Amino acid sequence: MADQSFKENVSEIVTIVRSYVNARIELWKLTLLEKTSLAGALFLSSVIIVIIIAFCLLFLSLAFTYWYAEKTGDFATGFLIAAGFYVIVGIIFILFRKYLITRTVIKSISSILFAEDESEEQADDEKKEF
Repeated sequence: MADQSFKENVSEIVTIVRSYVNARIELWKLTLLEKTSLAGALFLSSVIIVIIIAFCLLFLSLAFTYWYAEKTGDFATGFLIAAGFYVIVGIIFILFRKYLITRTVIKSISSILFAEDESEEQADDEKKEF
């Protein structure tokens, strides 16, 4: 009798552990899906913003070149001034790329990946206070 009860308890524990492990796996899958989709959305929106800024700069440089040519009658100098501007911007970008791009991307992605963990830690800290 006791042997049968023990077997039933062990069987029940195994079933509970399996369901717990499956639930944790599903939770990890959903969390991974959420984090990946947020990071992908951040990447896609960043690419779209960069493309829009690039087109704005292109049209501004063309407008400057035509304005300069209208005032001085020299298209070549206008295009050289616009190219020089892009060279200066490129050099500044190369010098400050770690600060401008790398740190910003790392902060954005880490805030996405660890946002839930921080809220859980805050909730745990609040529980400890009481």
